[in-house]
Amino acid sequence: MKKKLLSVFISTLFSLALLSGIDALHQFAFYVLAVMNGLAWLAMLCGGIKDEVAANLRTYIWISLPSSLFSLYALIFTGHTILAASSFLVTFFILLLAFRKPEVAA
Repeated sequence: MKKKLLSVFISTLFSLALLSGIDALHQFAFYVLAVMNGLAWLAMLCGGIKDEVAANLRTYIWISLPSSLFSLYALIFTGHTILAASSFLVTFFILLLAFRKPEVAA
């Protein structure tokens, strides 16, 4: 729970940095969010959403979903629509992987 709250806090700080209007802070937050988005795609495509990670996502969705929506709002409001679309898609696919039915071996 502490890790999840810390990650939500950091995500909210980056979203607020995007919305702050301070150019250097805005650019820093944009580049960090772009790298984090790339890492999320990499983790998803390499099969990193399994077992414990998926269980944590299912358990704490009520914490992470509002944070993700606020991040999307900040990206769209500041004109970074491509990154917002990419962030939405990777979040959607990660949630699909986390909530899919486990395959039963025959």
